[in-house]
Amino acid sequence: MKQWFDPTENGSAPDVVVADTALADWQLLLGLVRSHGWRCEYNRGDRVMPVPKSASGLFVFEPGEPRTLLTVWPDPSLEWIIRPYAEEEILSDVDLHQIQGQERLDAFCQLLRTLGDALQKDVCVYSEGDNTYPPMIAYLVAADRVVFLADPG
Repeated sequence: MKQWFDPTENGSAPDVVVADTALADWQLLLGLVRSHGWRCEYNRGDRVMPVPKSASGLFVFEPGEPRTLLTVWPDPSLEWIIRPYAEEEILSDVDLHQIQGQERLDAFCQLLRTLGDALQKDVCVYSEGDNTYPPMIAYLVAADRVVFLADPG
């Protein structure tokens, strides 16, 4: 299992994905960040902007304008970068270097669980840039736990 969390083997930023979302799920995500008091930063290109109160504001941009990023620190040492590209999927990533060791991995798994519980949806973690391959790990709502899914071979 260790090889799946090695930044030299699987890229340094695995994708954290919640599929089949709608604007209401994005609103729940913003509410989750606020209710937990997580530090966050909202950027469009080089500009830091206030986090929109409404999730619809995440998707307002002019053609040719850089996309927005919502960076959240659910733990002081864990940076979670959310890319609001489409309402239908919450696409984000974390830095594998920040989840080395059991304590850091536990903090990451807590993020997956907190997000999945808030949205009542599975949260899947894929190798960087490859959402076509089965996820490495996931928080499964039905099982109410984070499970390792990657083939150990």
